[in-house]
Amino acid sequence: MAANDINPVAGRQFYNPESGNNSRVHALDGTFANGQHIQDFDLQFSLSRARRDFENLKAFRRTSGWAFDDPIDNEKAKTSGKGIERSAIYPDSHILTFSVLAALVLFEGLANAYFFAGSSDLGLLGGWLQAITVSFVNVITAFFVIGYLCLRHLTNPQKRWSFAAAVLGLPVAIAFIVVLNLAAAHYRDLLEIHAATLALGGADITGELIAPIQHLIAAPFSFQTLEAYLLLTLGLTFAIIAAYKGRTFDDAIPGFGVVQRRAERSARELNRVVKKAAGGRNAPEEQIAEAQLLLMEMAEDFGSARPR
Repeated sequence: MAANDINPVAGRQFYNPESGNNSRVHALDGTFANGQHIQDFDLQFSLSRARRDFENLKAFRRTSGWAFDDPIDNEKAKTSGKGIERSAIYPDSHILTFSVLAALVLFEGLANAYFFAGSSDLGLLGGWLQAITVSFVNVITAFFVIGYLCLRHLTNPQKRWSFAAAVLGLPVAIAFIVVLNLAAAHYRDLLEIHAATLALGGADITGELIAPIQHLIAAPFSFQTLEAYLLLTLGLTFAIIAAYKGRTFDDAIPGFGVVQRRAERSARELNRVVKKAAGGRNAPEEQIAEAQLLLMEMAEDFGSARPR
């Protein structure tokens, strides 16, 4: 009788976890012995991320902001629509934009406070709080709703749902801005009339102070004081400026500026890592050459002659 028949366990081979590690270690030793280098994983990570972000940018252009299927992935999508044939247009910094918005809110708030406080029963502080509230709502609504959302989505009709929402939302937002400024102007008119009436010893019109909307509905552009016209002009002018700043806050096509900035950041990071790798780190020449080719392609794309 064989020994294995007596003890069946003796003929079995058990898994030894150290054997796999030892084989990998021997393989790495052989790699170093042959004069080869291990890949630079920092460089590989930056290379993969830059390639991914660059491909996302090109796919965004081909699909006009994901408005239809990518023609490369779907042959039926070749006639779905026209892609983007330009680079993203956006400011280098938003500091100026936010500074302009803050200046608009502050200046309009101070102007409104001057118009409100003189005749308001709430005094200077109460009139300023009323004024800054009207100014803030006026500027932010024009900037975000009209400029940043509606006007930008109107530039990409291939995204039908977003385009339809912008078509419906734009007149509503404009109407809200106009009504807000008209109501503020009528309120200023009523304050002046109220102050004059009290000075003459009458109080029959004081109840109308809390109902400027009634005057707005009855006679939208009928004002009794010059200050009301100035207040209306000031509010609408600042709303137009805020809407323009919202429209130019980023590229006209929503998402385009974000995708391109991400690709540019990845390219700068890859360039930084390549310089370190070429300066003495143990990265194979093939890996460095691959990264340099991608950087050249991205640089040519970002600096191409497409209109900006």
